[in-house]
Amino acid sequence: MEENKSFWIAVAVIALVAGLVGGYFYGRKIGYNKAQADIKAAAEAEAQKAAEAANPFKSAQTNPLQNIPTNPLQNLKFNPFK
Repeated sequence: MEENKSFWIAVAVIALVAGLVGGYFYGRKIGYNKAQADIKAAAEAEAQKAAEAANPFKSAQTNPLQNIPTNPLQNLKFNPFK
C-alpha cells in the first residue's frame, strides 16, 4: 500500500510541475502577443499626433491669398477713348 501511495504522490507532483510549466509558457505567449498589440497601437497613435503637429497649414485660420485680387485686369480700361 505504501508503494501505491508514493506512486500517486509522484504522479501528482509531476502533473503539477507539467501544468505549471505549460501555464507559464502559454501565459508568456499570450502576454507577448498583447504587448505587441499595445506597442503597435501606441506607435500608430504617436505617428498620428506627429503627423498632425508637422502640418503647418492645418492650424492656419486665414487664407494667405485672401487679399490678392483674382483678376488683375478687372479694373483696367482697355479703350482709352471711352
